[in-house]
Amino acid sequence: MKKILLTLTVFAAGFMAHSQVVCSGVSPAATQGNYTFEWADPGGGDWSCPDFLVSGTFVEDTLMWSEDSGQGLNPQGNPVSQEGCNPPQIANLAGKIALIYRNTCEFGAKALAAENAGAVAVIIINRDNEVVGMGGGADGLTVTIPVVMLSSVDGAALAAEMSNGPVVMLLGNKVGAYPNDVGANDGEMLISPYAGANDLQYDGFTPGIQIYNYGSADQSAITINAKIDGPNGNVYDETISPTLTMSEGDTLSIFPGNTDEFIAWNLGVGNYDNGLYTLTYTLDMGTPDDSDFDNILSSTFSITDGVNTPTLGNGILALSNVDGGGMPVSTTSPSNSTTEYQSCIMVQEPNASVMAVAGLYFIPHTDTSVNDLAGAEIFANAYQWDDAWVDLDDPAYQFDPATNDAFQNLNLITFGTHYPASNDDVDDVAYIEFTTPFGLVDNQRYLFCLQTFESATISFGYDGALNFDGNEGIFRQPTAPVHVDGQWYTGGWSGISSPSTALHTFDPASIGLGEVDMVEGSAFPNPAADKVTISIDANGDATLEVVDLAGKVAMNNTISLVNGAADVDMSSLESGVYIFNVTLENGQTSQFNVVKN
Repeated sequence: MKKILLTLTVFAAGFMAHSQVVCSGVSPAATQGNYTFEWADPGGGDWSCPDFLVSGTFVEDTLMWSEDSGQGLNPQGNPVSQEGCNPPQIANLAGKIALIYRNTCEFGAKALAAENAGAVAVIIINRDNEVVGMGGGADGLTVTIPVVMLSSVDGAALAAEMSNGPVVMLLGNKVGAYPNDVGANDGEMLISPYAGANDLQYDGFTPGIQIYNYGSADQSAITINAKIDGPNGNVYDETISPTLTMSEGDTLSIFPGNTDEFIAWNLGVGNYDNGLYTLTYTLDMGTPDDSDFDNILSSTFSITDGVNTPTLGNGILALSNVDGGGMPVSTTSPSNSTTEYQSCIMVQEPNASVMAVAGLYFIPHTDTSVNDLAGAEIFANAYQWDDAWVDLDDPAYQFDPATNDAFQNLNLITFGTHYPASNDDVDDVAYIEFTTPFGLVDNQRYLFCLQTFESATISFGYDGALNFDGNEGIFRQPTAPVHVDGQWYTGGWSGISSPSTALHTFDPASIGLGEVDMVEGSAFPNPAADKVTISIDANGDATLEVVDLAGKVAMNNTISLVNGAADVDMSSLESGVYIFNVTLENGQTSQFNVVKN
């Protein structure tokens, strides 16, 4: 099972703690730029590596493959001799950053072997196109050099460059590494609220970015430019002026409401050309930057036609980028669950009522060398999120002490089910149609989630090219929460904030849609054995219909809700996933899934 760290929230005030920590190419030019990575943090308790959160803690040196006595190729087709698991160590790594493939032995064992061979740091290349948290084990407690992980794709790119000549990398804390060095990172800039935007509701955004003077020299002539280029040319070009001054170690927040801020890009709904846009931030300090890979940052987004009917065309609303056909794209599929997993996107729009939703496009993933995607049970759930808090800083946003759950009032509106036809559907776009399409309401918070109870093997695609951490940190809204093994995580996956999930939207007037009158319901324990307790915010008699995934009615009872709860005997049901449909005396309904062990 892949292990990826979870984070609860991102606070604007806490940006500085990690923004200065980088894994970046120095030379040749093709390698320059910051890579997505995880690092062996001594604060985790199983590493003794240097602490990258301490200013000036970094290594800059040349990459070299770790080579040992291993023979043959591993399942990924890479040399076993470059896994760092087999003595003796053949390569003399003195003064080099060791490059090692992940596969058989522990991370700590690899790193310790490289350190004993003279390496000054270690880069581990993952098996998959993502980075994961690394446990050091017993050997990790004796490792005293930096250890980081890169994705398989980034590792392959570095390996290709190494075949052409020396590759130099910088790992660690940039502060003080160079005299003249200003920069920013993509997790601390504002981007379009949707990368797959919908012309029915889209009304622009205000650019913003956090700037750092990492260098040891003061700077007095900094300018920051934000530019948006659309399908028909430039549509926005603003520079913060006069020139700005930053002392050594200073930060500068160019966000809405601050002393220095960009003007809004706001053309009015319906006035944006359909097509691809690129947002670019450019930093200049009037003198050459000694480490300029983080002086230009960009993000893409598309605006697409949203007026289609549910059966004609593809009106889209998505956090992820979309391809030429308007479908979401993905680069990674994070997972860290064993019993149940929901990957969600939050939607709350002042112009939401111009849209209705028919279903969700998404990208399923599994490792087909060991698992089957064919026949897996995947659900799409649409919730009306009725919690009273305004944003994540609202005192009303509080976790329930019993459940560690701040999502107290999720009301299921509708759902849909999907069974992939074959393993060939892995990493391809799939579609789940909701049982009942519904119209959205202005300023109402909604949560759209993909759900699987086969979460140890099935996951969902994310677009790693986008980072919404800056948007969440400034506007304090939960962009892409996840539900993992019974617990909500507001901030979703750490560093992976753009689910490849797209709402199929259309004009609600085309079929006269209204809202569905539903209330939130849940069940515990879930999965359950012979008895389950259902919880609904209501009292009195209600009818319960239990339906299996083939649509067959498995049970039909009258229940009595006392203090919002009722026990249901499931002993007569076979193991599997069931849909509980509850109808209250006032006509309101509730619908939720229950797994019978």
